[in-house]
Amino acid sequence: MNIAIDVSIQETPYATGVERVQRCLLAALARLDRENSYLLLSRQEVDLGFDLPENFRREALVKEGPAYLWRERLVPPLLSRQKIDVFHSPVSATPILGKAKKIDTVHELPWVERDARATHGEVVRRGHRVWLFLNVRYATCIVAVSERTRSNIIALYPEAAQKVHVIHHGVDARFRPLAAAPPRGRFLERFGIPDRPFLFFVGSLRRKKNLRLLLDVFADLPEPERSEYVLVLAGIRSPAWSEFEELVGREELRGRVFLPGFVADEDLVVFYNLAAAVVYPSLFEGFGLPPLEAMACGTPVVTSTGGAIPEVVGKAALTVAPDQPEELREALLRVLREPDLAQTLRKKGLRHARKFTWEAAAEKYLDLYRGLA
Repeated sequence: MNIAIDVSIQETPYATGVERVQRCLLAALARLDRENSYLLLSRQEVDLGFDLPENFRREALVKEGPAYLWRERLVPPLLSRQKIDVFHSPVSATPILGKAKKIDTVHELPWVERDARATHGEVVRRGHRVWLFLNVRYATCIVAVSERTRSNIIALYPEAAQKVHVIHHGVDARFRPLAAAPPRGRFLERFGIPDRPFLFFVGSLRRKKNLRLLLDVFADLPEPERSEYVLVLAGIRSPAWSEFEELVGREELRGRVFLPGFVADEDLVVFYNLAAAVVYPSLFEGFGLPPLEAMACGTPVVTSTGGAIPEVVGKAALTVAPDQPEELREALLRVLREPDLAQTLRKKGLRHARKFTWEAAAEKYLDLYRGLA
């Protein structure tokens, strides 16, 4: 079987969310499948950060000239030349033309979620609607990364029910309790963070992540937590960051909030291990990988009920409504003040995270590929 996978999302210098998810899936497929032939397509050359076996090839399609509409202009003829059986898009951007069977992965539909609608402008919402319509119309199969995402798709397009399958993400094996984590002070010093216990958030610094609520709650923590803990917000700043900058600069947060920027995975696992708790209060997530990664490291998690997060974290985290600051405040204080609760969450989280592996996800994708070919 000949399988083509669009890896153009890897052209970014910083692999976050969907880029990390695709790299983990590709690495698992490379470990499990030495029989089928894979062609990884992109506009420009990409570095996945790991070696590929002989049955994986890469091809950059835009050697020179404009890259506009490259999926429609360049991909369909290549699918025919290479006799591709299955084409897989990781971000629901499949070419309309081409005879290969097409699989699209849909991560989330925040523009249909009540709590997240205000985080997307009308132009963006219309664009998402167009892409989803094209997925439903032209994809042979759609993979939703959660039951929540599947239900959102089917609510809009009931006729697509038979073609929408759920495959949960896995957790990269690097996220685990570290037997010998570096000393906290020495590690934090690299990022300009003082040697103090800290709460940790990781994700793109944008409205959807509900950082305004988190900053307000953290600013209002009582003593002794107010003086003892700092808050670390790791991630790339989005264009919407300017509206949070003033919040971070408030007098009551000065010297208490730190922004290390993008954090590579090898440092992210250390942050998870050293954190007193991971806080993830998103308005909405189609999946929500950081809470699971934190659990796999044995770190207590406080997160929200936004979108698919409850489906993903189960009973292994404290969950709060994303629009209730008092609930978040109470949950944080419980984790910080009740050692027995924190230890229970650590144990539950470790057990729960083991249910999510990239090998299991890759096997399900392979079953889909085989069923379509």
